[in-house]
Amino acid sequence: MRHNSRGFSVIEGLIILAVLAAVGFVGYTVFARMKSEPSKQQTSQTPETSNEAVRWQYSEQSGAWETISGTAPECKEPFAFDETPVDLSKIMVIGMPGQYRGYNYKPHGGMRAEDSVGGQLEVRMPMDATLVGLTRYYEGEPATLQYLLTFESDCGIAFRFDHLYTLAPEFQTIADTTPEPKLNDTRGNPNTPFTRTEFKAGDVIATAVGFPSTKNYGFDFGVYDYRQPNEISKNAAWAAIHNQFTSSERYGVCWLGMFPGADAAKAKELSQVVINPSRPNIISDYCDNAQYKTLDFNNGQPTDG
Repeated sequence: MRHNSRGFSVIEGLIILAVLAAVGFVGYTVFARMKSEPSKQQTSQTPETSNEAVRWQYSEQSGAWETISGTAPECKEPFAFDETPVDLSKIMVIGMPGQYRGYNYKPHGGMRAEDSVGGQLEVRMPMDATLVGLTRYYEGEPATLQYLLTFESDCGIAFRFDHLYTLAPEFQTIADTTPEPKLNDTRGNPNTPFTRTEFKAGDVIATAVGFPSTKNYGFDFGVYDYRQPNEISKNAAWAAIHNQFTSSERYGVCWLGMFPGADAAKAKELSQVVINPSRPNIISDYCDNAQYKTLDFNNGQPTDG
């Protein structure tokens, strides 16, 4: 058999060429398939499309809160906040929600800080939630700048702070983008879009509350459960009276027992403190530890101005 000068026969050379061609074809086929079909590893690392943001809206037609986007997750049951919004050792008394104060019905309650605090009080996020409303306005004599903030959680628990005096820097930045404050006007401007912003439990919202010039160091706190109307709203006599602000009055809840740990009992204890003996805090349509409901007096109407 003839050999070339490099020691390979012609036949052996042809065989080698054929093998190389076959290997190359198989390699190209595998490479092409890898490009067209992602591997399992690649697939597992590809993030899934995130769910649409949850948004709640009150329907005047149905008289109920509804989700208009996204799917609301389940709230933990029994529901409790992750954080207490303030240090209760600095609170002198708690006003219960679901009562008249003057001629106005208040679905929210409030807290009065000790005078020794001088209005300096750290207010924190009680749970993860989205800031959906922020209004700055003037109130009182002399006119004092106040802040009203509304938050909503995806699962349908909403809460609101009012009469905050000094906001934390991140919230102040947002407040500076809202319409200029007016006297006794807490309405937002529908023509000014509000940027919804998510915050975490424990985030500081404000560092001072109330009206320092008059040494009124209180603030309002209200909680609303969008998932179902409250118990008192099932009373026909009460519902007939409270038919104007149904989105808040029929969904307000007693938040005294919603604080974590020993703070729940402490809040209930503070709600029984009597500051003015002629006007003890004994009425609430929402809280079970109140002695009376508004329907027990004056047929459920306001009792004073």
